[in-house]
Amino acid sequence: MKHLTSFFTLVAVTILLSISMNSCKQKPSGAEKNEISKSATVEELGQMNRDFAKALTAKDAVAAAIVYDENASILPPNEPIVTGRANIQAYWQGAIDAGIIDATVKTIDAKSEGDLGYEIGKFTMRFKGSKGDTIVEQGKYTEILKRNAEGKWISTYGMWSSNEPVPTK
Repeated sequence: MKHLTSFFTLVAVTILLSISMNSCKQKPSGAEKNEISKSATVEELGQMNRDFAKALTAKDAVAAAIVYDENASILPPNEPIVTGRANIQAYWQGAIDAGIIDATVKTIDAKSEGDLGYEIGKFTMRFKGSKGDTIVEQGKYTEILKRNAEGKWISTYGMWSSNEPVPTK
């Protein structure tokens, strides 16, 4: 009988310890849990590049650069990496000065986890050619995105390339 009483005491203590240990663990509140698991929609993640294309079409390098994080980098094809929003603004001002007519984008895929995400898409840019003609460039892009303090998705890294093969000499 003494062993049976000791056994039930041990079981009761184990249960009480288990309950108290579980109640001491901090669990995220409903709002925190929802925020952690909330994924952005494809529409939300693609907005950065739609805003970017609209800015290029409006020939507004400031608006084109503001969709990037202050310390973002772009990786243009066949050129060195451009880092920092001011340098990115200068890069896109160069494209505007070179005769960009307009730009359009289409999201192919986009996903997020917490405050990080990505977008993959296709673009079309039209430029004025040196002979007054219109040059059309089509290609694809990848953006690594983060949600900023205001809740807006901005680019931290952007990379793109043309669908045209590299010209041979």
